[in-house]
Amino acid sequence: MNIEDVKFDVITEAIKSLDTSHFIFDWTSPFPNEVVIGAFIKAELVAIIGFIRQYDNLNNYVVNLEVRFEYRGLGLGAALLAIIMQDALIQPGFDGFVSLTTKTDGTENFYFHLGAKKSSSQNLYFDTQASLLAIKKYFPRDGV
Repeated sequence: MNIEDVKFDVITEAIKSLDTSHFIFDWTSPFPNEVVIGAFIKAELVAIIGFIRQYDNLNNYVVNLEVRFEYRGLGLGAALLAIIMQDALIQPGFDGFVSLTTKTDGTENFYFHLGAKKSSSQNLYFDTQASLLAIKKYFPRDGV
């Protein structure tokens, strides 16, 4: 499987009608103002990220990121995160900043690998430089 075979799309409204049964999180009821983006391989939903643009804190906040178990290790999570980082670069004043709260210690290593910094025990953030580097390496060639 090649990352070029993956299609990324905004699915905020469509999520209610997509098959999310292979995912751990309940993706059927996004938060108000949450934007949901999916990664598809051969029209099958294999990874999802949800984020909220926080205009008061000037960053994109990742609500959840999930890649189906059998598709982990292909760069899908990094590509979805790079999309959110790119969005944070074009929002006035956000400067590419992205924040999130980790669920487990195991996922922290994934975020640190992409350049995250710790702001408190489970809260991480990506600054401008980290976002630029991740975008350069992982942003999908065809965008969203």
